Amino acid sequence: MLYSKIYDSIIERAKTRVVDCYVERHHIVPRCMGGTNNDSNLVTLTFREHFICHRLLCKMYPENEKLAYA
Repeated sequence: MLYSKIYDSIIERAKTRVVDCYVERHHIVPRCMGGTNNDSNLVTLTFREHFICHRLLCKMYPENEKLAYA
């Protein structure tokens, strides 16, 4: 399965939409992988999307144990 394709799809959709429910900020490139707090590396996700993205990141990079704690 192409976890990165699903992840990229969620991130791209989040960049251009407006959400009117509870949201969370998400680092596109995780900080434990060199990502920054710059606006260009942050998107707004729903709780469900945020959870899914973190699960996908764990599957995409199983060798990075820090992602399991993110």
